[in-house]
Amino acid sequence: MIKATVTGIPDLRAALAGIVPKLRVRALRNALAAGARVVQKAARGDVPTISTTSLAVRKGYRKPGTVRQAISVRTSKAARAAGNVGVFVNVRPAKGARYRTRTTNVIGIKIRNRTLTRASQRGAKSPNDPFYWRFLEFGTKRSRKYEFLQRGAEQLGAARDVFIAKITASIEKLNRPKAPAP
Repeated sequence: MIKATVTGIPDLRAALAGIVPKLRVRALRNALAAGARVVQKAARGDVPTISTTSLAVRKGYRKPGTVRQAISVRTSKAARAAGNVGVFVNVRPAKGARYRTRTTNVIGIKIRNRTLTRASQRGAKSPNDPFYWRFLEFGTKRSRKYEFLQRGAEQLGAARDVFIAKITASIEKLNRPKAPAP
């Protein structure tokens, strides 16, 4: 586990206090995402890629670079629900099936009809599903671990520097007095 300690939070809050809340959230999210992209780039650089001559690739079960492309920076719904701003870097799962539910009223009885609008892209034989990232990250009994996300997380110091630079520029831009309209 990697632990990061950030100092200067009270100063940051004081600088953000005079900014409209919606712009404040956007500035924080953009700066956090810029820092997270440093971690993302480092993690993507260390992901092993399956060979194009592999049996799974030839049979169409895998595509080279699936895990690399699935490493993404996402906003945190849990942080948003708590009233905070947060982002994280992880391997985004393949899209699941999508259904549409239509309700019709026949003689006072509601009938729900659920139809499939998009098939799932998940599954062991789906070339778009990066489910096996955990086998690469943590290893198995028969294969070694690559720890690409762990090595990406080691870049938190550089990510912090990018965050500070972006949030400083955003705060200065938002706190700059506007020129009067002619």
